[in-house]
Amino acid sequence: MKKTGGEMPSADDAPAENAESAEIIDRARLQADVAQQRVRLAKDELRRARKRLKEAKREAKRTRKYASLARKDWKRARRQAEKEGSAEAQPKVVVAAKSTRKPKAKSAASRFRRSGRHAKRTRRNSKAKAAK
Repeated sequence: MKKTGGEMPSADDAPAENAESAEIIDRARLQADVAQQRVRLAKDELRRARKRLKEAKREAKRTRKYASLARKDWKRARRQAEKEGSAEAQPKVVVAAKSTRKPKAKSAASRFRRSGRHAKRTRRNSKAKAAK
């Protein structure tokens, strides 16, 4: 069958064409490998960037908490100074920001103790109501 747009390959040209096509295939394979490596590197960079973003958000949250505590301390010191009658005088002792609150997560033992106290209160209340 005749090929359009080119000459018919002769028997002598066959090995050279095979070598060229093999070279083209190898080059394409190498380019695909490089592209896959670039994708892996981009994914790793994205993962690292997400970690940096999370850490930056945590740091911003810590900083906002600290700034809030510092403002509260400043207002408290200012009110105390106004109460003492020396509004112009700066307080001599700088009040440090309070430490952060305790975590909300309670241990199982404290929940158990709390529920036990609550149960006692309800029993006492029910006894008191029954006595009336």
